[in-house]
Amino acid sequence: MIEKSNWGDRLLAFVSYVVVAGFAVMCIFPFWIMVVASLTNENSLTLNGYLPWTTDWSLSAYKWVLAGKEIQASYLASLARTVIGTTGSLLVMSGLAYMMAAKRFKWRGIVAMYTFFAIIFVPSIIPWFITTRNVLRLYDSLPALMLPMMVQPFWVFVLRNFFAQLPAELSDAAYIDGASDVTILFRIVLPLSGPVLATVGLFMAVTYWNDWFLPVMLIDRATQLRPLPVIILRMVNNMQAIAEAMKQPGTFVPLAQLPANAIRMATACVIIGPIVFVYPFVQRYFVKGLTMGSVKG
Repeated sequence: MIEKSNWGDRLLAFVSYVVVAGFAVMCIFPFWIMVVASLTNENSLTLNGYLPWTTDWSLSAYKWVLAGKEIQASYLASLARTVIGTTGSLLVMSGLAYMMAAKRFKWRGIVAMYTFFAIIFVPSIIPWFITTRNVLRLYDSLPALMLPMMVQPFWVFVLRNFFAQLPAELSDAAYIDGASDVTILFRIVLPLSGPVLATVGLFMAVTYWNDWFLPVMLIDRATQLRPLPVIILRMVNNMQAIAEAMKQPGTFVPLAQLPANAIRMATACVIIGPIVFVYPFVQRYFVKGLTMGSVKG
């Protein structure tokens, strides 16, 4: 017989819902202010400040943002970096996690120790910078924006734990039938690992899309490879950067004509837009992907 919940349980549930709802509002409210500000006329925004609602709507900021040559190039660079980098990260980390999960691989303990070592000991910025630029020659190129962060040890262990919980009989039977490890990984393991791949892929995509450190450190002359976070960082710091970003070929943009505050908000909306739209498609995998990959197999 199922006992009815007492008033204490109901009170706890009510308080929990109120706290969660309040936290959700606190998270959503700044984004709402940003969206409204990006759609507000610059004069109204200057006089009234950032408000949750406005009566003086305007799309001029988005017209400036989408017409700017530098913004267009940065958008393409961000898309290419995110798509290629996320795909490469999933492939490399999945292969590494499969080596650690396969019991017939005798060096898997050493590989796991090396991966765990990378979590504990992080190199300082100066040796990393010298090695990346002078030894590996990773600068002013698209690989420079992806390779230094392609393997994340934490997500490797999440993938490894998920792979270890899959039925071993499937891979063993395929191995006995003559299938190689590459075939087993791509034909058996990965098709059964949709939840964890979606979860890890989303977090890696967000990391690639929002990262500004690598382009600031490794991009000098190849300005067309500067992703959107670097552009908005420059725009927030000075007005001249906004004019340069909004410039179209063969035109001159006076600073006085720019809706600077609205442009900052519109650029932020353009940056976070693609990632926000991806979340609803993969959120159903989050709980299953993280919980199944967080228990040691």
